[in-house]
Amino acid sequence: MICQVNFPNDDHTVPLIVDPQFRDSMTRSPEYEAFKKMQMGAYHLLSIQIGGSEQVILLESSTYSMGRHEANSIVLNSSAISRHHATLLRLSDPKNKKYYFRIVDGDLNGKPSLNGISVNGRRCSSHDLQNQDIIVLSEDIKITYYQVSSSADPIYPHSLQVCELPIPIFKADLFSNAALYPKDTHQELRSADNNITVDGARNCHNSELYRVYSFSELTPYPIVETDLNGLVTYINPIAAVQFQEISLGQKHLLLDGLLDLLHSGKRLLGVREVEYNGCLYEQSIHCILQSQLIRSYFVDITQRKQLEQQLHQSEQRFVAAAKGANDGLWDWDLLTNTIYFSPRWKIMMGCDESEIGTNPDDWLNRIHPLDQERFNQKLSTHLEGNSSHFECEYRICLKDGSIQWLRARGLAIWNENNQPERIAGSQTDITEYYKVKEQLTHEALHDPMTGLPNRTLFMDRIGQAIKNFRRRENYLCAVLFLDLDRFKLINDSLGHICGDQLLIEVSRRLRECLRTEDTIARLGGDEFVILLDNIKNADDSVNIAKKILNTFRKSFVIDGQEIFSSASIGIALGAPEYDSPEGLLRDADTAMYRAKHLGKNRYELFGNSLRVHAINQLNLETDLQRAIERQEFRLVYQPIVDLGNNQLVGFEALLRWHHPERGTVNPIDFIPLAEETGLIVQIGWWVIREACLQMYNWILKYPLLSKLSMSVNISSKQFTQHDFVEQINLVLQEVNLNASNLNLEITEGSVMQDPISVANKLRQIKEIGIDLMMDDFGTGYSSLNYLRTFPIDILKIDRSFINQMQHDAGLEIVKTIVNLAHNLRMQVVAEGVENTSQAKCLKELGCEYAQGHLFSQPLDRSKVEEFISGLPL
Repeated sequence: MICQVNFPNDDHTVPLIVDPQFRDSMTRSPEYEAFKKMQMGAYHLLSIQIGGSEQVILLESSTYSMGRHEANSIVLNSSAISRHHATLLRLSDPKNKKYYFRIVDGDLNGKPSLNGISVNGRRCSSHDLQNQDIIVLSEDIKITYYQVSSSADPIYPHSLQVCELPIPIFKADLFSNAALYPKDTHQELRSADNNITVDGARNCHNSELYRVYSFSELTPYPIVETDLNGLVTYINPIAAVQFQEISLGQKHLLLDGLLDLLHSGKRLLGVREVEYNGCLYEQSIHCILQSQLIRSYFVDITQRKQLEQQLHQSEQRFVAAAKGANDGLWDWDLLTNTIYFSPRWKIMMGCDESEIGTNPDDWLNRIHPLDQERFNQKLSTHLEGNSSHFECEYRICLKDGSIQWLRARGLAIWNENNQPERIAGSQTDITEYYKVKEQLTHEALHDPMTGLPNRTLFMDRIGQAIKNFRRRENYLCAVLFLDLDRFKLINDSLGHICGDQLLIEVSRRLRECLRTEDTIARLGGDEFVILLDNIKNADDSVNIAKKILNTFRKSFVIDGQEIFSSASIGIALGAPEYDSPEGLLRDADTAMYRAKHLGKNRYELFGNSLRVHAINQLNLETDLQRAIERQEFRLVYQPIVDLGNNQLVGFEALLRWHHPERGTVNPIDFIPLAEETGLIVQIGWWVIREACLQMYNWILKYPLLSKLSMSVNISSKQFTQHDFVEQINLVLQEVNLNASNLNLEITEGSVMQDPISVANKLRQIKEIGIDLMMDDFGTGYSSLNYLRTFPIDILKIDRSFINQMQHDAGLEIVKTIVNLAHNLRMQVVAEGVENTSQAKCLKELGCEYAQGHLFSQPLDRSKVEEFISGLPL
């Protein structure tokens, strides 16, 4: 279809009522000539095609909104079009003395359209329109942009009627195609000069409607218009508030002399400063000849003037501070898209003066590819008015390949149309800051001694591996938990410095056993963990564990000292059921403790049986905590007899736990757990007090038994308490029991942890009058030299040796222990005596005392009293 486009004729020119001499001077002014050149010979058209129809629009306003909603300047009746789909902005090009249009996706508030815009087949968020550009907003709407000079212009294919005018006038009859606009937007709005709005298109010459939708009504700055005689014709809302004495149709002091000012300079624009009600305003004066008005824009510059004086005084200090800060400066003119870079800025970029010009790409193209999107996003956010300032930290690659970290800050300047005109700011070199930050981050995620990842980083790596189970098919990983065997002994004997060096050497050997994709970390102390990533099967993890154990067979040489160390390793295979890193690490830890319990220097693979055991141990620990509160513990007493005359000499107090659901819990099951959790200390003090109180009651009831003693086992954790002796003495005083009626049984392990400190504590106990017994002698790490100096009264032979007495070797061991005790002036108690032959043999060897089922099994309180009643007292 061919569409007829009518351009304005002379009938629509606006008469200028002004003094001829002044008018001639105005029309000869440079500003007017520049304005005239920008308008002449350039008509801007939009050809809008919907289906088989075409509509042509002559573009004369500075801003057009395009969309489906009736509030738009150009309403497009299509469901595929957004409510506010695109915006056309008219931009001046002072350099070429012309203007052009830019199309922007969405509205000017930054809200984009639903399906975007495309210009010449390429999607874009904004585009400066060139002649014959094709704009596509949806599949059924095509828009072609034209710039034509006359009806004979061959660029536009249709018939034109053009009248050469310096100022084109908008024609309402261009919008005659009702198919282009929704019917519900059809209105007729008539102004004083009878211009008509047809099919929803608003007439730009309707002065009242124009002001309603113009910037002047919404701007926060006062705007006042007068005719050429100085009478006020328009006041915007903010001016009416700030300048309450100004009235329509009258003159005002603020507006005096405007014509004289413009006439004196022979120009259409002018700026002056005026004072009103104690405030100073900058008055921008625009003479609009075609409308026979003078428009004044007022900006309150009172505070600015005050600041200018202060800034002038501190100008030299500011310059010195800027130089001292070593920052680079930049100033970006957004209208001309040119940018100024200071010399210091170019030095920061590692460039010579000639390498960078005024093109913004000289900056943007040097930004590291990984930072470009973030940089552009922060810049756009500020230019769209969604942030108070622009700030971004980014990297650049220097010529030598090194990375430079920079921080750019800037602030945009907006024009009266709320559009950014320029943005200026500074640039700081923050490379050293990032080096320190990276170092701090590394230190926060790595062990400072070995340089290995720490727990925080390792748990993050496990978390990533767990995610891989959900994303990758046939993925498998494993966690190895490694603990050095007897590391405390090395630390205590050779010192912590030697121990640290051993850990460093261990970490080095572990690295040699792993692949590059595996992660090794130190959790603390002598605990190391390893993540085997993307293994084929469980055998891979087992092979790594064997490799580690094998490399530990070679000695470590630390400061000339040869050290042998082994490790216990627990292995937990990753599985989809693990939903947290803690679970996988916990199971590897459980398997490691199992390996240590089974003899150390070995590995153990976590399985369902270990899981059940771990859960049982956790439940048992919980029940053990409650057992103390619920008083579920009981004491039983096993008699100790004199082998020489078969007389009762005392009892050993033994702990029993009667669980309301589990029944009687074997001490083998809960005593080690109580030791591990530290509950043994609280339980131990309850046992001592309960046993002492029972002994006192029996002596009170049976006076002839006043020489009997009560033997109580003491855990190593309880014995190492700094106030152990004071607490024992306090218990004896509370129950009123003589110290001679109490024997304390300690193990070899307890006394060998810190022999010197233990010796002092044992001597304090002896001073109270308590006898000391060494329990399970021969089953631990004995030092005969320390044993000779300890004030031990009695050695107890472990039942494991008594059970082997029928063999010659077993008999010789018992005989040796008895002779050793006698040589050290100690007495001997044999435990676990089950038959008369064992008792007879022990008596022949000179063993003084014995206990076991031959004489009596452990008895509760009432049974003990029956036992005592049956004795020949």
